[in-house]
Amino acid sequence: MIDVVSMGELLVEFVATVPNTPLADVPGFIKAPGGAPANVAVGLQRLGLRARFVGKVGDDPFGVYLRDSLAREGVDTRFLLVDRTARTTAVFVAVWDDGRKDLCFYRNPGADMLLSPDEIDARLFDGARCFHFGSIGFIDEPCASAQRRALDIARARGLMITFDPNYRPTLWRDASIAQNVIQDSFQYCHLAKISEEEWEIATGTRDLDAGIAAVLARGVELLVITRGPRGAIATNGDYRIELEPPTVPVVETTGAGDGFMAAMITRLLPERERLGSLTRVDRNIVREALTFANAVGALTCTRPGAIPALPTRVEVEQFMARQGNR
Repeated sequence: MIDVVSMGELLVEFVATVPNTPLADVPGFIKAPGGAPANVAVGLQRLGLRARFVGKVGDDPFGVYLRDSLAREGVDTRFLLVDRTARTTAVFVAVWDDGRKDLCFYRNPGADMLLSPDEIDARLFDGARCFHFGSIGFIDEPCASAQRRALDIARARGLMITFDPNYRPTLWRDASIAQNVIQDSFQYCHLAKISEEEWEIATGTRDLDAGIAAVLARGVELLVITRGPRGAIATNGDYRIELEPPTVPVVETTGAGDGFMAAMITRLLPERERLGSLTRVDRNIVREALTFANAVGALTCTRPGAIPALPTRVEVEQFMARQGNR
């Protein structure tokens, strides 16, 4: 049985060994598996849910490395396909203590871009309770059509649908195209997470209240806004919860938002199934979910890499106990 199907990019990250340094000046890199939807899948596994990943890698050593990395975590990789014509996507990452990143993608095309609609088997959703996706899968065809087919199946089956735009400017041909795609995607999802740095592109405004109203008007049941060291906001339009994160020694922030998203799904999926809508979830339960997600995000920042840094449920519970949270 599978709880969550996560779809999108799976890639090799080469993370700078020295923080706060431009890519051109970095002396070396550490190889790690990455890609936001894949990070979420691993985060879910470590927090106790069962995840399946849908995507594509190249027929090369990095593709083998990525498949093995997910499989070791218990992620179901039966629908992680191999493309014989394109290489596995790679990205070089420089990070700053304040959460900023320099990203240089090698994806011309990457295998993840070549997933086609006829490769989306409806059986991949058998037994699933939730579908998670991002915006990068909409950048190029045929992957964009494949992701739309998956969304149509997930919606027809009544799954909870979650969305993280994960906006990467260097991958889009035009910012206005990205804005239209991201804003159009909100119509599909029940839970959306938007980071502060992508707020304007995702909502069409810099204003917090106007942006929240615009997203909720498209049908999103619960919106979460991550703000790095300033914590996170959760709102369904009737209430707004703002929580600061725990203080931790930051090694790097890669993957923190993905761990956060996995935590929100873990906590809120049972509630939506019970009540039929995230708008009906008691605000105290949402507050607890936000507290849990903040802890997951903070712990992820204490280690290098994305997938290697994601904490287990036991680690999170122990950390929260030390912080005075149950």
